[in-house]
Amino acid sequence: MIQIEGNSKFNITLDATTWIFDDRKVKIEDLEQGIFNGERPIEFENNVAWNRAILEGATMPPTLNSETTYKKRSFLQESFVINAMPFIKNSEPNENATKVVLKNDKESIDIPIEQWPYLFFHFSNEGKMIYKDGKIDAFTYDQENGYQNKFSYVAEIEVV
Repeated sequence: MIQIEGNSKFNITLDATTWIFDDRKVKIEDLEQGIFNGERPIEFENNVAWNRAILEGATMPPTLNSETTYKKRSFLQESFVINAMPFIKNSEPNENATKVVLKNDKESIDIPIEQWPYLFFHFSNEGKMIYKDGKIDAFTYDQENGYQNKFSYVAEIEVV
């Protein structure tokens, strides 16, 4: 568990073990290909099974079980990241907040407010949690500059 605390209205506790089921997660390969840019809202297409039930009726198409099996398999083989912005927004940073500070036992790194939409938490590598205790790695990423501000073993996030 990781806490977002500090110069915000609410302290938020993050549980990275649940993100594998979050529709906002993105495969690292997709992120690198520019499929994800900043904060992506959840779109109607992301709920394929639900869309199918609406569009095709409540019958189960003959491919639905295979597709579900494929998706489950990808959870066990792919590497995933999730954008940090929704979590930071939920903590409701105060108007004078200018950065988040990512901390581990030894060091810290500042992420200025203008980079928050490009801050990602890396929680799954080849289908396994990066750290058994639920800690994560973090970095900023955009198509123009690539990976920056890489930081390992995030244990605490402070809004400043």
